[in-house]
Amino acid sequence: MFGIDIPVRPAVPAAMMIEKTPHSIFLPELVLPDLLPNDYPPWRHDTELESVAWIAKSLRRYFAASNCRGCIVNSKNQLLHEHELEDARQLSLWACAVLERATRSVVTRSRLFIDVCVPVLHNTAFRGAEDLLRSFLRSLVDDFDKVLEHVEVPVGLWVRKCDVLRGLHVYERVHIARNARCTATRVLTRHPVQFGGMAYACAFALAYLRLRWMEKRTKMLIDIGVIPTFR
Repeated sequence: MFGIDIPVRPAVPAAMMIEKTPHSIFLPELVLPDLLPNDYPPWRHDTELESVAWIAKSLRRYFAASNCRGCIVNSKNQLLHEHELEDARQLSLWACAVLERATRSVVTRSRLFIDVCVPVLHNTAFRGAEDLLRSFLRSLVDDFDKVLEHVEVPVGLWVRKCDVLRGLHVYERVHIARNARCTATRVLTRHPVQFGGMAYACAFALAYLRLRWMEKRTKMLIDIGVIPTFR
């Protein structure tokens, strides 16, 4: 459907084979805080380009950490967890390489999420399940929009542009990252992700929701006559 294939891994010795489940055993509520423990970085130039770069940077940092988590490990799932962690690492590093090449390409920069990030999501998390992929993307938008319904610019002669800007900045610093983590957790829980694909799906969701917020933020600023210096 999207034209990006995952490289085939070499066969492993029979002694190392285990029966893998079709879907990830990773819990999004454990992966998401590791990818975004505090707040988003202050993107100030090109939010789409910087968000794609953030996905790659966050995934590399996630797998470089010594305490990399995925699910609650016990005697029954420890071996499966280790195998998914390794599969997720290989898939994510491949995805990072694809995204990093795209950020350096002038041709793809105008539609990075549609032309690059979504196809990679399809290959790593929803390969062969196009309907599930569409439902996942639609649910991210719908659930996050419900969270943001109350965020509106107040009306009245007493409203000053500087107060609106200050309020949006405070809301961003205090609420957006937490709202994105909570929304992504709910949506990912309802949409089974393929084995090894949870880390990328989580990073994608966090960046995608940040972009959704930036769209709303930009519209609110334009409505009060403020032209954002970055989008």
